[in-house]
Amino acid sequence: GWVLCHLLLSPGLAGPLRWLENCLRRAAEDREEDGVSHPVPLVPLTEENEDAMENRRFHTLLRQLGLRPPANEQESFWRIPAALTPRQLRRAAASIAHHGPDPSASPQDALEPPRCPQDPAPAEQLPADLGSDSESEDPVPVPSPMQSGTKRHRELDSEDEDG
Repeated sequence: GWVLCHLLLSPGLAGPLRWLENCLRRAAEDREEDGVSHPVPLVPLTEENEDAMENRRFHTLLRQLGLRPPANEQESFWRIPAALTPRQLRRAAASIAHHGPDPSASPQDALEPPRCPQDPAPAEQLPADLGSDSESEDPVPVPSPMQSGTKRHRELDSEDEDG
């Protein structure tokens, strides 16, 4: 897993990783349709992908995913071996997708740090969750014109519990 994380921090490898993920998914679909497995060469069609295919860390990842380096001088491409099942290929693709930048995000988004700390949504939900945790404690009081109504409800609740 750590190799993948390192790769995602490397500049210029998000694209090749997405390309690799697509290659794996396409191979899985072909093998399911044909019922036959052939080795699939990874042919980098862009300069970015070619650079990645020469990256030693990228090679480590390819090996971890079960891909095979060129066997001899005649072969210039890495291959998705025939032995990998569609399920294994999908799992490999999913591991890239899971670690990688969100495919729906543009490349600019991928360069920015994650926005988790500033994201207000989880913080806003916390008080409500704490209040609903235990029935005995009142929820965090929220000043509102409806307060007389909520008081009445609370009294009914406590009667039910006593009875």
